[in-house]
Amino acid sequence: MGTESHGYGRAEMAGSDSEHHYRILFDSIDDGLCTIEVLFDGKGGVRDCRFLLTNPAFERQTGLTAIAGRTMREVAPSHEGWFDIYGKVALTGEPARFEHRADGPGGRWCEVHAFRLGAAEERQVAIIIRDIEDRKQAEASLRESEAQYRALFDCVDEGACIIERLPVRADGLRDYRYIAMNKAMQAMFGIADLSGRTIREFFPDEVEDWYDDYDRVLETGEPIRFERESEPQEMVLEMFVSRLSQKPPRLLAVMQDITERRRAEEAVRRSEERMRALINATSDAVYRMSADWQEMRQLDGRGSDVEGPTVRWIEDYVFPEDRARIRLAVAHAIRERRPFELEHRVRRADGKEGWTFSRAIPIFDAKGEIAEWFGMATDVTERVRARERQQILNRELGHRLKNVLSLVQSIANQTFRQADNLTEAAETYSARLVSLGRATDILTETAWADAGLHNIVQAGLIPVGDFSDRIRISGPDLDLAPQQALMMTLTLHELATNSLKYGALSSEAGMVEVTWDIGRDAEGEPQFTFRWRESGGPETSPPVREGFGARMIGKLLPASFQGKAEMRYEAAGFEFRLEAPLGEAIRVRASIGCVE
Repeated sequence: MGTESHGYGRAEMAGSDSEHHYRILFDSIDDGLCTIEVLFDGKGGVRDCRFLLTNPAFERQTGLTAIAGRTMREVAPSHEGWFDIYGKVALTGEPARFEHRADGPGGRWCEVHAFRLGAAEERQVAIIIRDIEDRKQAEASLRESEAQYRALFDCVDEGACIIERLPVRADGLRDYRYIAMNKAMQAMFGIADLSGRTIREFFPDEVEDWYDDYDRVLETGEPIRFERESEPQEMVLEMFVSRLSQKPPRLLAVMQDITERRRAEEAVRRSEERMRALINATSDAVYRMSADWQEMRQLDGRGSDVEGPTVRWIEDYVFPEDRARIRLAVAHAIRERRPFELEHRVRRADGKEGWTFSRAIPIFDAKGEIAEWFGMATDVTERVRARERQQILNRELGHRLKNVLSLVQSIANQTFRQADNLTEAAETYSARLVSLGRATDILTETAWADAGLHNIVQAGLIPVGDFSDRIRISGPDLDLAPQQALMMTLTLHELATNSLKYGALSSEAGMVEVTWDIGRDAEGEPQFTFRWRESGGPETSPPVREGFGARMIGKLLPASFQGKAEMRYEAAGFEFRLEAPLGEAIRVRASIGCVE
């Protein structure tokens, strides 16, 4: 009996300890906890519930205190809708779980978990109430965020999709599943929403490079942007791929069809290449200048060596003495907001002087301000050189014309001053002018440069007719300066005329030798010698009176050559000899050397 009493005491003490521990746990948990007794009516329906125990967390959550022994209708009549749930739990033992939001302003969400305590006949139910307001707010925020994201996802112009990597297939190929696809992507490829389907299912011909890029983004977390041609669709896509999550392994891919842009860029590139080839094939150059002309932004053209913008363009391409003039023209164009036009010297890439005609037009921005200048420079070096040569030629021609007119005047004075018969004088004057005209024809053919002596001799002998079998001509190829060519032609005219009237050509047996050569004078200097030798004609004698012909032969011709002349009137025939130093008046052609 004592032993049983002692054992009962230990059991009672153990039960007391267990209840104590249970009470500490009951009061300490954060979730609201209460136990109720479900009260049924005679028909088996729940008429009310009586609170048995409540913990502090329950009182804080519900605001109900000291309610043990009181009924739910009494302290929380709004919970009558839960009676059937609690009755079912009490009778069947099946737990129930549901969410509820407290009535009234500021009511909080809670999760209710009800389960039976003890045997069915005890009709007791434990209720755990967990505050889930924060979770509900987070879920609401998430739903709102997802709604906003979906709206944005669907309204962007770029195609976009979310894809998820799948396990490697049995055939060793990689694949991704579409999780979401926006309308822009559907329109871009002309497909329906492929969410839930795989890439290989609809795009089986995509190259493996795409999957390499996707895998690399998943593994590194580094987003990438690239351009790639999608051959099956004949499109060029600009892609941006970033990782959304590792678990599950998902990516966001945003794409834009840039096929037309690429074609336009390629067309522009080809156009620029053609333009650059055209510019390089000509002597023109195109350039771009900043609004204030301080910087040359671009220069393209044959011989240009500008690889990028430069502020030293005026120092590099313009001679110092021309810079002020160019700056003045630039300032005027900027001030007047009109095209710049100027012909000026430039320093070429090889350092030599050149000339260019430059024209640039202002390019205006949206505000009407000058943004930059676009221009073209044309190489006009040859045109300027030709103009300079023409000016020199005009001056020279004027000088020659004055000399010819002076010569014509001298011929007229000498011819008519000593004439006994005006008719004969007029004929002589006319013949002399014709001879002078032939000489000017020869000079005109050479643009009043040097004239060949052979041509001059032939022109001077034309007045005597066809005496080619009686006039022998020999000598090296020499050129005479214009003034000396005129004087030589007139001299030959006088010599031939006199020979025809009084000398060898007046008789049938007479002969004339016209020769010239290059030798050395007494000092060893190069010397030109010209000879007119007659033979087989009548005996000659010096003229009684010195006329124009004698003055031309004996004085005017040697004076023009800065030489000396000798005339001999021998019984065998007349002989004329001219000796003159080589110089500007007489030029030996390259193939001719001086006689030693």
